[in-house]
Amino acid sequence: MKSSVIFRPFIGLLATAFSLLLSIDLLAQPTFSEQGATVLGGASFNSRSASLADIDNDGDLDMMFQGAFGAQQLYRNNVIGTGSTTFTNINGSLPAGLGSSWSAAWGDYDGDGNIDMFVGQSNTAGSEPGNNGDVLKGNGLGGFTNESVATGLDDPGFHQNVAWVDIDNDRDLDLILAMEGPDPNVHEKHEIYLQGPAGSFTPVGAAVGFQEAHGTKAYGMAIGDTDGDGDLDIYISTCHGSNSIRNNFYENQLADTGSLSFVDIADTNGTQFMTNSYGAEFLDFDDDGLLDLFMVGADGEPSKIWRNTGVNHQFTDVDTITGHALLSDTSGDLNGGRAVDYDNDGDLDLFFHDHRPDNGKDEARKLYRNDGNWEFTDVTALEGLVDTNEGAYDSAWADIDLDGDQDLIAPTDDDFDERVFLSDASTNGNHWLYLKLSGPTDNTTGIGASVYATLNEGTPQERTIRREANTNAGTFNQSDLPVHLGLGSATQIDELRIEWPDGTVQTILDLAVDQYLTINTPGDFDGDHDVDGDDLTQWEGDYGINGDSDANLDGKSDGLDFLAWQQQLGNGVSPLGGSQTVPEPTSLALAVLGCLAFCRRAIQRRSRFS
Repeated sequence: MKSSVIFRPFIGLLATAFSLLLSIDLLAQPTFSEQGATVLGGASFNSRSASLADIDNDGDLDMMFQGAFGAQQLYRNNVIGTGSTTFTNINGSLPAGLGSSWSAAWGDYDGDGNIDMFVGQSNTAGSEPGNNGDVLKGNGLGGFTNESVATGLDDPGFHQNVAWVDIDNDRDLDLILAMEGPDPNVHEKHEIYLQGPAGSFTPVGAAVGFQEAHGTKAYGMAIGDTDGDGDLDIYISTCHGSNSIRNNFYENQLADTGSLSFVDIADTNGTQFMTNSYGAEFLDFDDDGLLDLFMVGADGEPSKIWRNTGVNHQFTDVDTITGHALLSDTSGDLNGGRAVDYDNDGDLDLFFHDHRPDNGKDEARKLYRNDGNWEFTDVTALEGLVDTNEGAYDSAWADIDLDGDQDLIAPTDDDFDERVFLSDASTNGNHWLYLKLSGPTDNTTGIGASVYATLNEGTPQERTIRREANTNAGTFNQSDLPVHLGLGSATQIDELRIEWPDGTVQTILDLAVDQYLTINTPGDFDGDHDVDGDDLTQWEGDYGINGDSDANLDGKSDGLDFLAWQQQLGNGVSPLGGSQTVPEPTSLALAVLGCLAFCRRAIQRRSRFS
């Protein structure tokens, strides 16, 4: 009897130890598993980069590979409709004549609701077809027509970094090109094409100060409003065998002078970097609402994050804050890079695509986890991404299986199958949100919007996360993706604020987490990218019955939503003429109810934490 008393605690200790070991084993499981053979059927191209967009408007992300002649391959995602995380090659949907390319930018430049693509070409004159850039107009079903000549965008340069943004604040999408330039004696210079009437584009790079005497060698391009003045600035990182070409920080003067022009302030604001560099992005790393600058160091050179001080356009190298280099390992030849919240904890982690073995290193990619206070830990092996080098230049991140986390598409040279790493981070207990922005006709996917999510409001853990809507070119891809917000342990978003590219500010309170959510321009109740009388008609039918005309996502169609419609009337359509009047609801009482609802909501907001 006595021995059994001793034995029972021993069994309990064994059980506890086993449970602990099991927990440790579960925690040690990598986040990523390579599934390229299943997802892409073992596809192998001599690819350089990949990009993603929803080309057929079915709600999942399709994929485009860029590369040498014959490596441009278009894939349709089968998740919606089949539930299977597989892709089907639909390369026959692409127009003939596309040549060797490095980069792609996705955006709905003509406002028809279908995503279009600019393909950045290599300018391999005489050896391959397709020497100029190509604008491929999407039909919304996965097909494309080449509109390069008709739009004036058949640019002959070697396009390294390409992006659609509204650079002159006239609401429509313009095209930014940062050039490589293969001929050292004939430097093709960076270019900006402004969109004019009827979808025509005009080059203005020289006139607005966006070109340099030394020419080109651009390998990364960050775009964002770094000084909060309402216009977009541009940073270009460069790479050259001599490690001797300046980087450029083009501060947009539009808000200051009323006209588009740029001043290069890289030499004076702390972001100059003469040695080799590739990808670049403007992002908010420290939740202060300001865009910091992330840049990838190439050829074994250091990578950098420069913190935006918010004072006189100045940035601080975070190495001087921590007292050590940003990364523990500069690897071989890091090229592509992305700041991505791979674990949904609300912090931006750092990913790097390694192009080739060098400096005694033979690695395919690197992943660094953000541990706070500008400290980043190498978790490449821990998370299942370690491998020897497989070539190519740039990878892409997106939730291709719609399970709430970020998956990795890693292109390779022709000796390897293309890699697809599926993530299971959505099972780690952290929460998330994906936002699909549906803007007005001049920018239907909201490129350039800023999204702010306030969590744990009124507590010591309060923070506001800022994310950008596909504004950066990065290295060789500007994908068109839903905005991803990792939320950590937060179980709701207390306030979501969207600053649309046209200046509209939309605020949504008490938003549920762990969901995909489409948000229309306020007042666009029918989702056709304009705010007009049809939306009023829909609101009148929905008022007090359902939440189908719900601008603030409170689950009701009420007076607040009418006020949103009234404020945005004409957005996405021709401006109202002087003789036209704003339509009113059929009952004045509805407008009165709207005012009462607004006041009631404001009172509730003020009392939440009193």
